[in-house]
Amino acid sequence: MEILIANNLTKIYGKDDTAVTAVNHIDLTIQKGEFTAIVGASGSGKSTLLHLLGGVDTPTEGQVIIDGENIYDLKDEKRSILRRRKIGFIFQTYNLIPVLTVKENIVMPVLLDGNKVDDKEVDDLIELLGLTERKNHLPNQLSGGQQQRVAIGRAVINKPAIIIADEPTGNLDKKNSEEIMALLTKAVKETGQTLVLVTHEMDIAAMADRIIHLEDGSIVSDTAK
Repeated sequence: MEILIANNLTKIYGKDDTAVTAVNHIDLTIQKGEFTAIVGASGSGKSTLLHLLGGVDTPTEGQVIIDGENIYDLKDEKRSILRRRKIGFIFQTYNLIPVLTVKENIVMPVLLDGNKVDDKEVDDLIELLGLTERKNHLPNQLSGGQQQRVAIGRAVINKPAIIIADEPTGNLDKKNSEEIMALLTKAVKETGQTLVLVTHEMDIAAMADRIIHLEDGSIVSDTAK
């Protein structure tokens, strides 16, 4: 089943002689439950493509359809609601709220959606993340690997259809990177969620069901296992 479709997706920065095409007329279909890695050199358009797929940025041309809905046909408020409910974001820089504890950061999407927090479900997730003894700590009391675990928890707590991860292991050492990817792939496989991940590390990309290689904003190869 197709969960995400991009048609003629294009992003151009600047105009006329200063125009730079970051994403160049990309067509892409991603199936539900698929783990897709997007790779390419710095400046190839990986992060821009990811942000367009996740509704964070606005394309110059084209459309993105998530679960049958064209997200760029939606007004800003409705698009924000769709992002919150159907997409979980994980960033290289964690983006945790510094004055909130581990547990408070993780449940933030639930509260923003006006839903009641299921404490047992949250505690089970925190245990899966290996953060039980840290659940009342603030982000500045955690290691980088622990902060990224919190970011994963926050991304998956609402069970969104799609997890979008931008270099989630970029700031971590090899051991932490392996642990984070093991957690991420386990969480996705157990729930049937779709994972779209940007990475420059080919050993991370090798874990994916499919590897898409970008150059100059265009797909130059698309390989499924």
